[in-house]
Amino acid sequence: MLPLSNYCELYYFMKRKIYVLIISCLLLDGCSGKKACGEEVSDFKIGRMDTELFKYLSDNEPDSVLKADNDFLNIFGEMVIQIGRIDSTGFYERLKTYFSEPTLMELYRKEQEQFTNIQTLTNEVAYGLDVFLREFPDVKRPKVYLHVSGLNQNVIVNDEILSLSADKYLGADYPLYRQFFYDYQCQLMSPDRMAPDYLLGFMMANLPFRGKTDVLLDRMLYEGKLRYILSQLLPDRQMWEYVGYNETQYAWCADNQKQIWKTILENRHLFDGNYMVPDQYLKEAPYTSFLPVSSPGRVGVWLGYQIILSYMKENPDAGFRKLMELTDYRDLLKQSKYKP
Repeated sequence: MLPLSNYCELYYFMKRKIYVLIISCLLLDGCSGKKACGEEVSDFKIGRMDTELFKYLSDNEPDSVLKADNDFLNIFGEMVIQIGRIDSTGFYERLKTYFSEPTLMELYRKEQEQFTNIQTLTNEVAYGLDVFLREFPDVKRPKVYLHVSGLNQNVIVNDEILSLSADKYLGADYPLYRQFFYDYQCQLMSPDRMAPDYLLGFMMANLPFRGKTDVLLDRMLYEGKLRYILSQLLPDRQMWEYVGYNETQYAWCADNQKQIWKTILENRHLFDGNYMVPDQYLKEAPYTSFLPVSSPGRVGVWLGYQIILSYMKENPDAGFRKLMELTDYRDLLKQSKYKP
């Protein structure tokens, strides 16, 4: 059976402690800085662990071809595919056994065919990381990789590594996905989601949520902050891409903005304190509970982004760091002067 875990998991490994977060899978100004975001960045590479491992599995290459990436292999083996660390007896035999399942190898071959050239992805991730690390110089620059996990975790992050599971991005119409995922999940499994998910995963690990997890306002505005920063890291993208929508879904929210806000206020959901309420507005779903079935899921992410956009319009000099330090979310809402 094909290895599989819940969709859209971010595995964050820090100092041997394991944190599992959920990515809500998925511009204002033009590109700024020393490099345009579409310009090739010669000194940045995405390590093709996916290709190195595929060669080992399919071409009878010696295991030495993988040993330059011991740190990655230890995390990948121990935490993602759960076969142990590289210094455990029989590690490489177990690695081959894990990937010997025919469906998984066909998925792997498809991934290799589709991602022969990742220069555009490389340019976007390089630009985004450069902008982020200039604003947060205390954050360490990671080694960036692509890997294949068998439809397991999307993003792996620790002190040293940032890696994306490329087999989760073969396109919404990829036939195998239909066996494991719903349509609203498949929508987020297209190649154009790779750069946003790389950067969202990195931000979630380095800018963790601070607030009340059972309060919708706190959770919405945190998600909105991340999407605003993402919009600055990927300035050539469309607005709907920052929240993981298509154009139609984004337009529905814009057209029904007053209704969304009215529903939240009339139901007293904004400050409710019921831990179940935020999830209904933020989780992956075919539509958002409390709203019509024509609504997209995760309307709370969209709304949080709109409030942060309003705040930044009122406070144009607020940088990323100041924005993330604002954890009095009632005051932030007040300062935003948000009016649907």
